[in-house]
Amino acid sequence: MGVNLRGIISAKEISVKDLSGKVIAIDAFNWIYQFLTTIRLADGSPLTDKNGEVTSHINGLFYRSIMLLSNGVIPWFIFDGEAPKFKKMTLLERAKAKEEAIQMAEMAKTEAEKSSFLRRSVRIDDYVIQSSKELLHILGITTLQAPAEGEAEAAYLNAKGVANYVASQDYDSLLFGASKVVRNLNVSERKKVANKGITTQVKPELIDANELFRDNGLDRSKLILMGLLIGTDYNSGVKGIGPKRALDIVRGNSKEDILSKYDFGTEYDIKEIYEYFMHPDVVDSVKPRMGRIDKEKLIEFMSERHSFDKDRVIKSIDRLVKLGDNNLLNF
Repeated sequence: MGVNLRGIISAKEISVKDLSGKVIAIDAFNWIYQFLTTIRLADGSPLTDKNGEVTSHINGLFYRSIMLLSNGVIPWFIFDGEAPKFKKMTLLERAKAKEEAIQMAEMAKTEAEKSSFLRRSVRIDDYVIQSSKELLHILGITTLQAPAEGEAEAAYLNAKGVANYVASQDYDSLLFGASKVVRNLNVSERKKVANKGITTQVKPELIDANELFRDNGLDRSKLILMGLLIGTDYNSGVKGIGPKRALDIVRGNSKEDILSKYDFGTEYDIKEIYEYFMHPDVVDSVKPRMGRIDKEKLIEFMSERHSFDKDRVIKSIDRLVKLGDNNLLNF
């Protein structure tokens, strides 16, 4: 998912505490999809509550939000709106891949194979979205409904200085104009590798767009052109071109020459897609602040409705109660 800029990205290792007091605009679907994919039982099935409703995303959102709040971070979750028309083919391909994964899971000969295919069949439906928003509201965390791509909205808010950072595992936010992107904001410094059943050590890292541009002789326009050459969610890219070759091309050619010379793998006008990256559908918003955390509702939502261990939930909430005198948190 997203554009592949590995090879030219230089990230600086940071601590979550370095983000204390800062507003982080979070690509909500990016995180939720990660939770649904990785937080699963040994057989590959998702966590569920007593009513059979999926709760993997609730688990991830709750404990990661607790981690952020306890470190003084102000999270701001940005939800996707309507996808731009250029994304139609990507969405169709993803839907087809999910259907095939479901079929393959049914025919799997081993538990490992079944688990792998089930992880590939993840969908973010209305229930997942609404339950996520409800949990965040109870936690006092601000959410924002983007008119289109959540990552584009988060990048816009960061570029305007309304949010200090964007949090996403993808690099697309850089194309949309984000100046500072944070990756790997996990509860622990370990991350499950989807479809492989293993974990790896990761630390939070910061990507500074200005440093990226300076180190590679780029600007945002050239970075977008690189993305189009490599492939984005809106076009499949030029066959045979990866990050390093794309970098050489944008350094030595004009935008006009590049956009007119190659087959970018899309039925749409590539200039229109370029302009969408430069000027996506977004809305203005004021900087958020934490609302009141409703402890009783939080316990009811997590434990009574969604079957999470009550003692563990209370213990996690108590971590925040200790910070109650902090202006960030209210109980």
